[in-house]
Amino acid sequence: MPSLRQIRRARLLTIRELAQRAEVAPSTVYLLEAGRSRPTFRVIRQLSTALAVAPETIDEFCEVVWLPDASAAVEPER
Repeated sequence: MPSLRQIRRARLLTIRELAQRAEVAPSTVYLLEAGRSRPTFRVIRQLSTALAVAPETIDEFCEVVWLPDASAAVEPER
């Protein structure tokens, strides 16, 4: 699965350009790419939209976006 940095570079964008398109601080992009920060859902949505990719296709976002299988949910006791 490609990383945020790989996708950004494939689109020939600098950190600053991606940040501007996604309306986030350049430091946010830098810290995510460096693995020093965890993204919020808002940042995931903004960066995914700016890169025109689904959030779950970006390596750094997989753990945050992944939702457990609903069939595995435990029914509360009555």
